[in-house]
Amino acid sequence: MYMKNTIHTFHIPVMGTAFSIDTPIKVARYGIHSVISLVDDTLIEQMRKFYCEKEHEPYTPITKYDEDFRARRITAYLDLVNRIVQRQFQKVKHSPFEPGSEITKYFEMIDDVNPLKTKYKKNAGDV
Repeated sequence: MYMKNTIHTFHIPVMGTAFSIDTPIKVARYGIHSVISLVDDTLIEQMRKFYCEKEHEPYTPITKYDEDFRARRITAYLDLVNRIVQRQFQKVKHSPFEPGSEITKYFEMIDDVNPLKTKYKKNAGDV
């Protein structure tokens, strides 16, 4: 069912801690909402280390001996996810309209009844 101010008409269910820990990094650049389970701060810290290394960002461990470690781990991870998604979104915005590009993938995923998709299909013939 198409809803007036939405682009996507589906949702990603919460599937458990490990399944949802990095879902926004995988789909948020396309405007898809998701959630992150914040239950396991040890997993959160491991994922922060993984993504800091992958994204070439500095990583300083937050150990269980640090003051307020749980809140600091969660905050640091959410801040990292935000930075990654912002960079990914900029890449989508600045990618060329050509087969396989990020912006083309975005428009191909949008529901066919969405006005943006209709406009994209109309203009795709002009490219």
